[in-house]
Amino acid sequence: MNWRRGMLLAGIHLTVAGTLIVWQEALKWPYLKAEMASSRSASLLLTAWDGEEETVTFSPCGMWGPIPLQELIVGMGELPAATLSGWLEDCPASWTVAGVLHAGCGSNTKQTEMRVAISLCALVPLQWFLFGSFPLIRPKRWWPEPGAFITLCTVAAFILVLIPGIGVLSRLPALFAGLAWFWWLGLLVWKTLRSGWRLAARAMAHGH
Repeated sequence: MNWRRGMLLAGIHLTVAGTLIVWQEALKWPYLKAEMASSRSASLLLTAWDGEEETVTFSPCGMWGPIPLQELIVGMGELPAATLSGWLEDCPASWTVAGVLHAGCGSNTKQTEMRVAISLCALVPLQWFLFGSFPLIRPKRWWPEPGAFITLCTVAAFILVLIPGIGVLSRLPALFAGLAWFWWLGLLVWKTLRSGWRLAARAMAHGH
């Protein structure tokens, strides 16, 4: 167990993710507040041809829209924690923190939104303390290890988004960070299967 490495990665990612989360919340809440004031239930009141009123509700679930750079970097660089929290999702799954708190489009309050954001800020360092303390591989060079590569890409995306005029370039390292998480997952599955096979082979050898 390399707990020093885990604490280092946890500190780096908490600093980056925490800054981006606060930044995005500060940008989002005034817009969300105005939107909720105009239509809290996301419904449109239409007048039918016969003069009667009908309420037509539009669900945001399944709809696609532009993703802010801050949200993209956090979502890709902290993929497991971001998925578990359901941060900024319009229709979060019931098993996410946002789902448990009944957050989502049309039902958000500032207090609920802050609770989801705080939960993400707590999950990020916990995630990296565990992943960083138990690296799946130990290459000769530090950067081929998935955790180090994800950290490098996340920090690069964070630096780029802070520079006016070239912030859009942060999408590329953020994408690489997201892909590296699938690389990490593949390594985890492979090592788990290999360990299971070795244990089974030993058990069979002792049985004979």
